[in-house]
Amino acid sequence: MKALQRTLILAMAAAAAMACHPAAKDLKTETFEYTDSTAHAHLSIKAELPVPGAADAVRARLIDVMDRQLSHIGTYEDERQFPAFEGNAADSKALMAYYQAKSLETLGRMGQEDYDERVESISENDGITEEEKADLLADMPGWEYDFSLTKDRETDRYVVFLSEDYVYLGGAHGGILGRGPMTFDKKDGHLVEQFLETSSLQEIQPLLRKGLVEYFSEDGEAVRPEQLDDWLMLEGGLVPFPAWTPYPSEEGLVFTYQQYEIASYAAGMPSFTLSYDDLRPYFTQEAKDLLGIRE
Repeated sequence: MKALQRTLILAMAAAAAMACHPAAKDLKTETFEYTDSTAHAHLSIKAELPVPGAADAVRARLIDVMDRQLSHIGTYEDERQFPAFEGNAADSKALMAYYQAKSLETLGRMGQEDYDERVESISENDGITEEEKADLLADMPGWEYDFSLTKDRETDRYVVFLSEDYVYLGGAHGGILGRGPMTFDKKDGHLVEQFLETSSLQEIQPLLRKGLVEYFSEDGEAVRPEQLDDWLMLEGGLVPFPAWTPYPSEEGLVFTYQQYEIASYAAGMPSFTLSYDDLRPYFTQEAKDLLGIRE
């Protein structure tokens, strides 16, 4: 295994932890960046966490997300690749060193196993020439995992972190994984997991379809509403709520659907913003309180 230079950047010192109360406008964070490679795999990590003591409930939830994502590299099952960090979670340097080392070991091992299996399959293939075998071996793809957890938006009432990873495991193309956007109430650090009443799905279909029409029309070619179903893969024609919880922006609530969730891979990740005024009748009470929406 050959390793490239490792970089660990502590963007903000933990000594600033007490400089910011959880309800303050600017939540103090520390950012860690790391990149390394093995013979057949590449790993990069960018993790932004609240400094210890600034918003410990938010920090703990984000560490859980990081643990979940990195400990399940290369598997879609609920089986972990390595155990969770058992040290002092406030020790950011030890915490990140653990996940960096364990993630690289896991990715490198699985990338090597995949490479060895491909080499064996190509070598035993009697249907291609030696020259073709050599070309295939020379172009053998490696594995890649880019983990990203960063602060995306913040007001005096809430903070939004975005968990969005890129993963490529040697197939036809890579994909986007992650927990998606997470909105935390800064009063107590709890995660807001529902902005809209689930019973409102049927009523807001025109709004969801309007947003999707705008998304698919962004490349300069207008999509007529009646054409939308040609782009989508829906059961019963009903546009679902996205698996990723929508999050608040300055303009409204942002909806993002993952690859293959409602459309083909080529369609990307359909995303659009619906205004607070349009969604006003459908917000949960929790969302209204968070966003300062009055009846």
